[in-house]
Amino acid sequence: NGDRYEGYWVADKRHGPGVLHCADGSIFDGNFDNDEFHGHGLYRHISGVIYDGMWLKGFPAKMASKLHIVVENTPMVIRQGTPFTITVQCLNDENEVVGDEGREIQITAGFKYYQPSKGSALFDMIEDVEDKPIDTPFGYQVVHYPLTNQEQENDGPSEEDEEQELSQSQTQLDLKEDEDENQNNKEEETKEGEDGEKLAENEKQDDEKEDGVDNSGGGVEEPDEIPNNTTTETESVPLPPPVPNCRSEEGVCVWNEVYLAPAPPMYRPFVAMEEAENDKKSSSRGKPAINKDDRRSSIVSEQRRQTIHDPGNIDRRGSVNKDSSPRRYSTGLQRVVTAAKIPSILDKMRRQKEKALEEKYAKTGEYVLMVHDVTNPPFLGRTIEPAFLLLKLKRPEAKKRAKKEGKKWDTSQHIRRSMVATEGLED
Repeated sequence: NGDRYEGYWVADKRHGPGVLHCADGSIFDGNFDNDEFHGHGLYRHISGVIYDGMWLKGFPAKMASKLHIVVENTPMVIRQGTPFTITVQCLNDENEVVGDEGREIQITAGFKYYQPSKGSALFDMIEDVEDKPIDTPFGYQVVHYPLTNQEQENDGPSEEDEEQELSQSQTQLDLKEDEDENQNNKEEETKEGEDGEKLAENEKQDDEKEDGVDNSGGGVEEPDEIPNNTTTETESVPLPPPVPNCRSEEGVCVWNEVYLAPAPPMYRPFVAMEEAENDKKSSSRGKPAINKDDRRSSIVSEQRRQTIHDPGNIDRRGSVNKDSSPRRYSTGLQRVVTAAKIPSILDKMRRQKEKALEEKYAKTGEYVLMVHDVTNPPFLGRTIEPAFLLLKLKRPEAKKRAKKEGKKWDTSQHIRRSMVATEGLED
């Protein structure tokens, strides 16, 4: 069969110390018993696995049967743009680390697989999908997601810069609101002699512009598009190189500086997930639902109903004030609508910031880390069981700013000064 043996024989069987040169290139140097590896021996497998230890009837006394990911907490929480370390052990059935050398281990990541709905564009492309869903012990299947150990560039704005930019945007909105208020006051002083018909006409205009604020009143309109510094590239972006496989050393593999890479353009699981979420929203439209925008609009409508009967009962802050004159109605209503619109503008800015982070980093959410034995050919014809780990990807942690300690109040010193001042007055 191509094997070559140098050693002792007993009854035409290998027995005792000897060296076996296998036809595939593997070499065993050790003890034989009845033509089987038995006792101490060193085996250099053609796959690169090296086992030096005790053998029992052709197999190692301690043979790896499963992989184990070393982690303190499950799921493992990681942050966008922050590398993490993965340690994997080769264990036997007794959960003992098996000290074999050179076993090839592969780590990959996956994202939950969503079955595209029939009739969708993604469903028509399903035949072109090369990756088949992978079963996991978490009750759902996943498809591969890019995992890399290539350092991610961090040339974008820091968290502090983003917070400062958002704060500046809020300040600009406040200044705009104050300017509009002053302009409204000047305009209203020239309209004190107008009758109730003009007030009804304003009311009708406000109803027609529920999605914005009256331009004639100087309110703040929600911009159609907020400037974004990030540029969208229509060209295909090359995927980062995957994490290379690791060869075990004393039964352990370690990967350092590992990242979840940004998703490739039109990553199918994300598209299918968005379609599933849209289907849920469309199916639930028939049910009454109350969101923040509805609550804000209901507040504005209530204020309008009150002003129809008593136009002078709203002040500039949108609160009831019976002493206010009718001319305060327009400004008060506009400020209520403006206050309702400002949060939506800030939410839109935050969404754009999150989108920019998703283009630069992986999308926040739940991922699955998978570890497989890809030793080829399998060591002694056996492939050990894979391991899976849940990953929770979150946004980067906000840096805590050091608080400046002010001067502490010294009560005793204050009392002494008061007593000295009192004695000076008595003298």
